[in-house]
Amino acid sequence: MTKIKIGKESVRFEANALFPVKYKQLTKRDIFKDLKVVENMQHAKSFEDLNIDILYDIVYVLAWFADRTILERDEWLLQFDEFDVFEVMPQVVNLLVDSLNAGAKKNKPVKQGKKNKK
Repeated sequence: MTKIKIGKESVRFEANALFPVKYKQLTKRDIFKDLKVVENMQHAKSFEDLNIDILYDIVYVLAWFADRTILERDEWLLQFDEFDVFEVMPQVVNLLVDSLNAGAKKNKPVKQGKKNKK
C-alpha cells in the first residue's frame, strides 16, 4: 500500500493481481491497452493531449483497492480541491507496474530439469 498526496489529502493506493480484472469490470476497458495510452501521453504538451478518463480511472481503481468504502469515481473526485494529474500519475503508474511485475515474477513457470533416463 502507498500513500500519495492529492492536494491537501493523503490518499491510500493499492495494487494487486485482481487489478486488471476489476479495472475491466469498472471501466469496460483493458488496463494494458490503457497503460499504452498513458505511456504515449508522457509527451503531452497540454490537457487536450491527455485522456483524462483513463488517468482518473486508473487512480480511482487503485484507491478503491486500498479503501473499498470510497464513493463512486466522480463523487470521489469531487472531494479534492486540487488534483495535479502530472504529479500523481507517475507515482500511481509506478505502483501499478511494480505490482504487475511482482505478480509476473511470482507466477513464472518453474524450469524442470532433464529427467534421468534409466
